[in-house]
Amino acid sequence: MISTGKIHPHDVGLPEPVIRKRRRSRRLAWIMLSIAIVTAICGWRLLGTSIFSAIHIKDQPPSLAIIAYAFLIVSSATLVLGLWYMLLAQVERLARMVDAAELEETRTCTKCHRILDAGDRFCRDCGQAVT
Repeated sequence: MISTGKIHPHDVGLPEPVIRKRRRSRRLAWIMLSIAIVTAICGWRLLGTSIFSAIHIKDQPPSLAIIAYAFLIVSSATLVLGLWYMLLAQVERLARMVDAAELEETRTCTKCHRILDAGDRFCRDCGQAVT
């Protein structure tokens, strides 16, 4: 197992490359979500000052609204990316669990080494009885 850092409870029993990918995906997800929150707060604050003070909107430069919209666009994009990386970390875990389940259930014929189906009592190629 990996000796550096604490292993997440959901990563116990997974191979090292999978754990590294999941750590990277979780780390990128938290970075993206943090950026999304900060830029959303900044964007809504800038946009809110121009919307809620409609009387003074003539005094404010148009660049203020452009900057606010830019913050909100960055916030939306990083929110989607952050959620994508969180989903990716879970999919890697689920894929590994499915692979492990399939490997455990695979049976082969002792004579011809053909993969047997779950309910087979005899090999479909050579007729050998399945033990």
